[in-house]
Amino acid sequence: MNSYRLTLALALAAVGVSACSSQSTKSSDASTTTPSVLVAASTTSIPADVSTTVVAATQPPTTQPPATQPVATQPPATQPPTTPPGGFVLYEPIGSPTAPSNHTDPFISSGPLQDGFYWVEYSGGETMTPAIRVTQAFFGQECIDQAILAGEECFDGIFVIGDPNREFEDLAFSPNVVLTVSDAMTQQSYRITPDELRQIRASSPSDGAPEGYGFVAFPWLMTVQGGTISRFEQLWTP
Repeated sequence: MNSYRLTLALALAAVGVSACSSQSTKSSDASTTTPSVLVAASTTSIPADVSTTVVAATQPPTTQPPATQPVATQPPATQPPTTPPGGFVLYEPIGSPTAPSNHTDPFISSGPLQDGFYWVEYSGGETMTPAIRVTQAFFGQECIDQAILAGEECFDGIFVIGDPNREFEDLAFSPNVVLTVSDAMTQQSYRITPDELRQIRASSPSDGAPEGYGFVAFPWLMTVQGGTISRFEQLWTP
């Protein structure tokens, strides 16, 4: 009896050990297979029947500023007329000077030239201080009378005495001098500047001069006011 019970007990014990071993093995297998299951889940592809929408990353369009080129400016075909500081256009037509009905003013032989209206010959000099020779001219009946006294004749209504005369190189143009030249072909007077007067006498006129114009040594009627030349107007003569 006791032997039977011992055998039964050993048998039962063996069964228990086998059951525990089997359970432990199952637990161990489960622990080792779990990561595989997780990895498989993480790498499992989305089934084909599941609709997916992939939103592409969009960048704002790059906006380049428009390339602008400066407007090409072509030079004018003709040069604009020169406008001197006095507010007139170089070679602007102007009325011709009028000679007095009797004579230009006399002058003293020395000292400053008094204010007056004089007959002048121009021979160059500096821009603002022309080289001039002042004499006296007679017109109308006085032309005839003075010519007779000198034993000469009155030609074309003008008689100019050669002596006395005075030369000046330090009598200056005023800043706003009215300076004109006369066109030999048309007798038209044109307003210019002291710079232009010196240029046309030495070389050639600037742009704006009448076609064919050239310097001619006609005399000038000169007005002196306040110790400077306020008007210097060339008079066309035959």
